[in-house]
Amino acid sequence: MKVHISIDMEGIGGIADGADTTLGAPHYDYCCKLMTGECNAAIEGSFDAGATEVLVNDSHGTMLNLLQEELDPRAQVVRGRTKALGMTQGLDAGTDATMFIGYHARAGGGDGVLNHTMRGHDVADVFLNTEPAGELRLNAALAGATGVPVVLVTGDDVVCAEAKSLLHDVETVEVKRAVDKYTAISIHPSVARQRIREGAARALRRLEDFKTYEVETPTTLRVVWNSTSTAALCANIPGVTRVAPREVAYTSNDYPALYRLLRVLLQLGASSLATNPYTYD
Repeated sequence: MKVHISIDMEGIGGIADGADTTLGAPHYDYCCKLMTGECNAAIEGSFDAGATEVLVNDSHGTMLNLLQEELDPRAQVVRGRTKALGMTQGLDAGTDATMFIGYHARAGGGDGVLNHTMRGHDVADVFLNTEPAGELRLNAALAGATGVPVVLVTGDDVVCAEAKSLLHDVETVEVKRAVDKYTAISIHPSVARQRIREGAARALRRLEDFKTYEVETPTTLRVVWNSTSTAALCANIPGVTRVAPREVAYTSNDYPALYRLLRVLLQLGASSLATNPYTYD
């Protein structure tokens, strides 16, 4: 049984502020240890349930956060951010299940800790067809298009509720409760790790219960930017239309191709922001 793990950072227990997840900030190194600990718990639970192969994809920011020497040596790790499938890199048709560890709520979907979608600085919202889509939904749809079910989601209470609403029977492990976007009540790391290990094993032992999540096709991706300039820049890509001053859209029957396009749009948004030191939005 081959298991894929996509691990983000904002949903890790004990993390509450953007500085916790930012390279060079005072608590970042400690929070990398917290992230690595929860990753190990998911790996251990996978092998407890009979996994023969586990591939972990570091999915936060630079995608260079996990302390690889401290990870369970039975797992392989994808590090680095220049990858076509971003947070879902490593998923393929030979994968039996994927787990989303340390995930967070979508932008504006409640008071989830550090809620945002893909890039909080420049993305206001993302939609698939008419429904709002956070990272959970975007990545679950990519997994579904590959034929892989999402079996476990961990994070705060808001993202766990989002996962239940979207994926229904998915296993969830709540490691903290959101008080505000920048405040959380967390359980102890040792407790979080034990619950994640148990949740991962429990999910894989009932793998036949899970269905893949798929979006209706043709699928229209809509991205609402914080800047009209970013929307104008993205509209230069063939097939991408500017449907509102800050919004672009793209329609495709091929969801993996649409997902890869989103990755390109996000890179354009990042470059637009980086090249202008005088930002007012």
